[in-house]
Amino acid sequence: MLYPVNLDITGRQCLVVGGGAVAARKIASILSCGGKVRVVSPEICPVIQALVDKGQVDWFSRKYQDSDMLDAFLVFAATNDSAVQGQVAEHAALWGILLNSADNPEQSDFQVPAKIRHGELLITVSTGGSSPALAMLIKSQLEKEFGPEYGILVGLLAQIRKQVVGGAKRSEQNRELFHEILEQPILYCIQNRQWQRLQLLLSEILPPGINGAALVAEFEREMAGSQDEER
Repeated sequence: MLYPVNLDITGRQCLVVGGGAVAARKIASILSCGGKVRVVSPEICPVIQALVDKGQVDWFSRKYQDSDMLDAFLVFAATNDSAVQGQVAEHAALWGILLNSADNPEQSDFQVPAKIRHGELLITVSTGGSSPALAMLIKSQLEKEFGPEYGILVGLLAQIRKQVVGGAKRSEQNRELFHEILEQPILYCIQNRQWQRLQLLLSEILPPGINGAALVAEFEREMAGSQDEER
């Protein structure tokens, strides 16, 4: 049974052993979360080469050796050589470093789940490595239900929370406030770009001193930006 956890790898050194398509996907995920990447492989695919050329990835063009574990926070074994995969797993255990083995879930210390990310909203689906295809199927179903507007809602709530928490109200009152906010058709307003209605709803709920109109204006711009990216 896997323990669910969201891990902050910002600025952390991650070792990827392997240079093919699987390694490229691992690298993309690490970089998107702010991690640093060290790749060890005699050869790399064009996708990884492009990242190396941009200075986003450090590449050691040679076979793996145990000293590559130095300073690594996470290790990803992503080769097509079972002997190398086993060697990386053995060394990771000796060094006390968490391992993800692309071809052997049972040998891994952690799995990388299928994910949906909208801003700070992160939804993950995992089958413990038993069926990546099923995880992707469930992910595709969730994507239809949870669109970019949910990320904007999370961001809006975060900005409100910054201004509310630490104020004069007690935590129980703050909880009641956020429950009241979520009972309103705020998500509907975001989805349908009804910004004036959203401003009105917030002005009726938020405590004095919080500028609901300014918050809405900020997230109206964010919503427009997310739509531009989709195009």
